Formats: sequence, C-alpha cells, structure tokens
Amino acid sequence: MATMSSRLHASQFCLRQRNFGRAQGIRATQQRCRASSELLPIFPLGMVALPASQCPLHIFEARYRVLFSTLLDGDATIDQGLVADDKPWKGTRRFGMAYYDQQAGGLASIGTVLEIREHSTMDDGRMLIENVGRERFRIKDVVEEKPILVCEVEYLEDEEPGTDAYEAEGKELRDEVAQLFRDVVKISTKLKDIPDADPELLEPKELETLSSRDLSFWIASLFAGSPIQQQAILEENSSLNRLKVEKELLENTLKYLSAQSALQSLSFGGSPSEGADDDA
Repeated sequence: MATMSSRLHASQFCLRQRNFGRAQGIRATQQRCRASSELLPIFPLGMVALPASQCPLHIFEARYRVLFSTLLDGDATIDQGLVADDKPWKGTRRFGMAYYDQQAGGLASIGTVLEIREHSTMDDGRMLIENVGRERFRIKDVVEEKPILVCEVEYLEDEEPGTDAYEAEGKELRDEVAQLFRDVVKISTKLKDIPDADPELLEPKELETLSSRDLSFWIASLFAGSPIQQQAILEENSSLNRLKVEKELLENTLKYLSAQSALQSLSFGGSPSEGADDDA
C-alpha cells in the first residue's frame, strides 16, 4: 500500500527564479513541457479530492476568488474585474487540488484534477463551487508560490495489464467491495435506528454504474474522516490495489459494526429467568 512518502515540504516551496520568471517564465515553461506535462494552479487543502467523486468548495479568500473567476471566464455571472486575462488556465474550469497535511507541514505531491461543474456567488462575494474529480497528477516542479501555487504537473495513468484474467479479477473484486459497502451501510442504519432510510443511501447508483477504476476512487471519497488513508489510496497505481485496500477496510469496519450491533442487542435484552432470579 502506498504511503505519503512523496511530499513537498515548505523548504521546497521556494521560487526557482533562475529557471522561472513570472508571466514570461510561465509561458516559456508551458511551451517546453506541453507534450508531457502542464502548468496547473494548485489549491492546497486539508482534505483529499479523488477522481470520479464530488468535491464542493467554499471560496472566500480574495486570491482564490480571482483564481476561480479566471477559471470560470466566459460565464455571464462572473465579475470580469476579477478575471486575470494573462493566465493560461483562463476559462478552462480545471485546476489541481492536493492534500496539505498541517501537522507534517507538507503538501502531497500527488493530487487530483478537479473540473468545475456548477457555481454560485453570494452577495458578499464568496463563491460556492461544485467540482468533480477527473485524473490524477504528480507535481514535478513549483513554478510560483504566490499569490497562488502554480506547478508543473504530469498526469498519471493506472498500471493495468489489460489481460482477461486481470479484468475478471478486477470485476470480481469490484462486486465484493460494492456488496461490503452495502452491508456496512445496512448495519450502520440499523445501529442509528433509521427505519425509513433513503433508498439512495442504501443502494447508491454508483455501485452499479461506475467502472472498477471509478468505484475504487468513489469508495475512498467516503472515508472523509481519514485523509491519510484517502491519500494512500489515491497514490495507488492500479484499481485492483485500491479495491484490495478498500475490501480490507470495509471488512474490518463490518466486523466492528457487527460487534456493536451484538452489544446493543444484549443491552436491550435480558431473559425473564434472569429477572426472576434478581427478584428472588
């Protein structure tokens, strides 16, 4: 299983002035690396974005309002006064998001490209952005640090052999993980005493519609309270490996919840003979 060994620490976030200028350097670098990589604005945050998953954001800082207004250029609702016309990502609706670990003081070098799907602007200028995860990327170099982080990134493909045996194993594992997820949700609603749970909660459409690759990311997106685990799954280079990790996690979760359910049943139980002995 991957670990968060590949991080960019604060000491590495210096600007390479001898290699990169400001606006001119950005354009020149983009020409040099266009074939294999790309310049991307990076949004560092203490949460993990994953492909095939939703990632809503609340934008309030002035520098990020400029970034997202620039990304949304061409939309009639955007304040054109906030659009930076010289940026290569103007109007693309695409940006990178990477997990920032505040305790370790480092930014993960592998992140996810997000595409803006919907947005709204509040009266005070704050923005609500609905995004969906696309492909993974690795940060190759830091081009600019302020006012926003701009990096040269390369996109990552899964290492999938493509053989019939591999695909069959992946489908079988995918179905096992989907069923484990159903079982976990079912017992969770029982423990929380939710008799009329939303059918979409019990049987999300993603369990049937997503491919093995996308399901491996979507399941990981639900581990919101464990960003380190999410990042480790994001860094895995195959859907099979990701699903294996998730199968183990869901199996352990199911065992824990089953034990909780058994204890709960005991706490509300008690045989009549026990009560009679006590009275005696």
